[in-house]
Amino acid sequence: VVSTETARIVGYEALVRWEHPERGAISPSEFIPVAEDCGLIETIGEWVLRTACLEAANWPKNVRVAVNVSPIQFANPALPAIVTNAIAKAGIHASRLELEITEGVFLDGSKSTDSMFKSLKGIGVRLALDDFGTGYSSLGYLKSAPFDKIKIDQSFVRGAAIDGSRNAAIIKAIVNLASSLNMETTAEGVETQDEIELIRELGCSHIQGYVYGKPARAELVRTALNEGNGAATISGYRVSREQRTKLFRTAMLEVAGERGEVRIRNISATGAMIDGIEFGRDPQSVTLSIELLEGDLMPARVRWAKDGRAGIEFAERFDITRLNSAVDPAKARRAG
Repeated sequence: VVSTETARIVGYEALVRWEHPERGAISPSEFIPVAEDCGLIETIGEWVLRTACLEAANWPKNVRVAVNVSPIQFANPALPAIVTNAIAKAGIHASRLELEITEGVFLDGSKSTDSMFKSLKGIGVRLALDDFGTGYSSLGYLKSAPFDKIKIDQSFVRGAAIDGSRNAAIIKAIVNLASSLNMETTAEGVETQDEIELIRELGCSHIQGYVYGKPARAELVRTALNEGNGAATISGYRVSREQRTKLFRTAMLEVAGERGEVRIRNISATGAMIDGIEFGRDPQSVTLSIELLEGDLMPARVRWAKDGRAGIEFAERFDITRLNSAVDPAKARRAG
C-alpha cells in the first residue's frame, strides 16, 4: 500500500496461500469457501492474524499490516480478545494493525455488530471497509460504523484512465464521500502508471496494486523494507489499455503511400498488435492507416515496435464485433 502524497510504502496486506504438497500454491478463493463450510475459517483466520502481527514486528514502525476479517470471524464474540492477544504477543502498537471488513458483516443488522465495532475501536486498531461499491452498498454503514478507510474496489479502478470511462467519476464521488467523513481511501487493483496519475488527481490517499509489484513472500518484504528507504518502485505498464482479443488475421497497412500486408495478433477497440513489418529507428513518429475492413482505412499511430512486431493505437474507437462477420480484406483481394 503506497501513499499518493509521498510515493512511499505505508503498509502491506497479508495474503494467505496454501502450499499444497502435490498441487502447489492454492489461491484463497479456492480453499477459503471450503474452510468456511468445514468450520475451519476461524482457526485459519486467527493463525493469519497472529502471523501477520508477528511479521509486522520486523518492519519499520511506520509500516502497517492489513488483515482480512471474514463475517464469520467478525461475528465471534472472542474476536476482540484474539486481536488484543495477537498485538500483545507481537509487541506492535495497535494502530499498526488494520482490519479489512466487507459489507457482509452488516447483513444480520443486529446490535452485536455495533458492539463489535466499538470493542475493536477501543483496542486502537484501524478499520477498513473492503471492496466498497460491490456489495449491498448502504451508505448507512458509513454513518454507523467507525471506519478509518474505504477501499475502492478494483472493478472501478480498472479502465478508469481510458477515454470514455465513467469509472473516474465514480472514484471521485467515493473519495469526496470518504473525505467528508474523515476517512482515507485506497484504490485497489492499480496496474498502470497512468492510473497512478489519475488516482492521485482524483484525491485518493493510497494506492494498492500490481503497478508496484506482485505479492511477495514475507521474507522478501522484510528484506526490502529493512534494506530500502521505503520508496515504492513502479513496475507496471505506462498506460492502460482495453481488454484485447486474440486474433490471427491479415490486414493491409498503408505507410507514406505504400501498402503492405501485416498480421494482427490481438485487437481491442483502441488498438492492435501487428507483426510482419519494421518501422525504423523512430517508430513513434510514424503515422499510418490500417484496413481492418475492406475499403475502410483507419488512421493510427505506432506506440511501440520491436523485432518485427508493433503496437498501434487507432485514431478513433473501433467496434471489433464488426470483424466477426466481415471478410478478411487481404484474403478477399487475393481471391479476386
